[in-house]
Amino acid sequence: MTTPESAQELLQFHKGLVSISCITENESPCTEFLHAHLTKLGYTVELQTIAPGRQNVLAYLGQGRNPRVLFNTHIDVVPPYIEYREDEENVYGRGSSDAKGCMAAQVQAVEELRKEGKVKEGDIGFLFVVGEEVDHIGMVKANDLGLTPDYLIVGEPTESRLALGHKGVLRLNISIEGKAAHSGYPELGISATDKLIDLLYKLKSQDLPKDDYFGQTTMNIGLINGGLAANIVPAFASAGISFRIATSTQDVLNLIEKILPQEQQLKDKITIERLTCWEPVRCHSVPGYETFVANYFTDIPSFSSAKHSLLFGPGSILCAHAPHEYINKKELIAAVGSYKDIVLKLFAEQK
Repeated sequence: MTTPESAQELLQFHKGLVSISCITENESPCTEFLHAHLTKLGYTVELQTIAPGRQNVLAYLGQGRNPRVLFNTHIDVVPPYIEYREDEENVYGRGSSDAKGCMAAQVQAVEELRKEGKVKEGDIGFLFVVGEEVDHIGMVKANDLGLTPDYLIVGEPTESRLALGHKGVLRLNISIEGKAAHSGYPELGISATDKLIDLLYKLKSQDLPKDDYFGQTTMNIGLINGGLAANIVPAFASAGISFRIATSTQDVLNLIEKILPQEQQLKDKITIERLTCWEPVRCHSVPGYETFVANYFTDIPSFSSAKHSLLFGPGSILCAHAPHEYINKKELIAAVGSYKDIVLKLFAEQK
């Protein structure tokens, strides 16, 4: 049970994290804060440089650099920065839920386990990474650290439920080449936007793949661009599309191939660029928690050397990127106990 003193330490640490602007590619102020805080608590702390001014944080007890349980979440947040504020029930601000709540609760959980004598050197550590919100570069580069944990506990706002897995993601940019002409004589041109609209309509009319475990594949057409002016037949058009994958990325790529024009001359005018391509992920679980399958994506597939991965954290993804992002204080405090419980159950699995 988290004591009032421990809860206050948690809330103060969380406040320090949320009060720092750490938008993707500008994570260094938060990295410096973490380095100082974890060093003060007595951890061995390493910084892994990803790019100038961008560093992952690895922390562990004593010389136990390759712990059997590794806590993880991401340092970066989405824009814009929203300053910290609180009321009696909630903490508000960018990153309060995604994912500084997880980070603060993870650290506090280990501190309580240390004080209770339930962890020792080699048992547990932290890997806090940059770049999760954009390209997962921090987690990808973390593979170079030579870590091989038995369990990776990834913190994301799961509403304090254990995720049994999450969908994959396929992000595409579809570009179509047309032929410009005066809008008064459209027959002299080829409208790229018309071709794009036709293609997107066919795509939206398809039955997207579904799976008993991961549910329904979904599609979002998030970006559309095209043309130069209303009085010119557009010579180019493009769409940015994100699929949340329930079966496999190849299933969706096959579906797209099926709706493309059969004539090679027309097909040559269409370019499909794969921006992100990740398959669905199944996660490890322990008893005693409500479970679900997440529709969002995480850093888990980017780290290849963990034997088992778990996904759990306080807060809700539904407010994570919103102007009103917040986390409930009671849920944040309760997450400390949940993280402790999960760790001890994982230790018990190895006996």
